[in-house]
Amino acid sequence: MRARLLSSVVALAALAAVLSHPASALPPGPVSITHGGGNVNTAVGAFSQSGQSATTLGGIATGHGVAITNGGNNRNTALGAQSFAGQSTTTVGGVAAGHGTALTLGGNNVNTARGFGSAATQTTSTVGGTAFGHGTALTSGGFNSNLAAGKFSSADQQVVTLGGTAAGHGLNVVSGGANKNAALGFGSSASQQVFTGGQ
Repeated sequence: MRARLLSSVVALAALAAVLSHPASALPPGPVSITHGGGNVNTAVGAFSQSGQSATTLGGIATGHGVAITNGGNNRNTALGAQSFAGQSTTTVGGVAAGHGTALTLGGNNVNTARGFGSAATQTTSTVGGTAFGHGTALTSGGFNSNLAAGKFSSADQQVVTLGGTAAGHGLNVVSGGANKNAALGFGSSASQQVFTGGQ
């Protein structure tokens, strides 16, 4: 529960930072595409360690605009007898105005630790964007995979997905499920906490 609340606080703090200090190299236009995901972090060896943290903040699109924010599809892997893999991913959606669409993708992350005594931990936070003017806000923070494979492996996963805002007779769709958490091997353990909240 504490990890889930911490993830929510981190995601909301990032959202507040975006709204109070918007940073953009170009002025807002009809299409805003932000790619912060697709990162790969790998450690290989008997005592390997792998840690990854990725934060993606969406942009602003105006004039029937589309704001696409993709902070997911990250891969974190540790291979070795006593390997450890830790991953933290935060994705905050952008803003689309004028019958716009705010699409926020923060899920589909893979965290894997293989080997005797391996451990895998994963924290994923996805906060949906905002669509004004009969807009559509689509938020997907699910479809994450967390695996620890080894005789005494452990797997832990926390997933927080908060829906975006669709103003002016808009549509708000939130998806935070379909997550997979597994520990394979004698004495292994697996735990999973999932929170999905629409707004």
